[in-house]
Amino acid sequence: MPALRRGRAIASSLVIGLLLTLGVSVAAASPAAAAGTFRLCNVGSGYTASAYFPGRGGFSTFAVGSGQCTSVSTDGGESFYVEITNAGGRHKATGLYSIPSGRSMQFSTGGTFAAPQYTPQVY
Repeated sequence: MPALRRGRAIASSLVIGLLLTLGVSVAAASPAAAAGTFRLCNVGSGYTASAYFPGRGGFSTFAVGSGQCTSVSTDGGESFYVEITNAGGRHKATGLYSIPSGRSMQFSTGGTFAAPQYTPQVY
């Protein structure tokens, strides 16, 4: 009987050690902050939309027309603004938005150039 108890204790210790080892391995493999995506979609009419990232040295997305989207990679924690341009070359810009660190964002423009609507969604 004592040998059976000793065997159970050794088996329990091995299982616990194995679980701790696997737990440490899994925790070490997960990244601190995953990269995300910024997606700009233009569902408005009569203008194009572009996003500008001042912290990236003035980097901007492609200009997207009505019914189109474009995406860029982001690490989050970045600021941007969106500018819309009508066919006559007039511009309107949003205030500065920020993407939370490690997150992704979809920013949609809608409405018309005279009355634009903006919808940021963080996920």
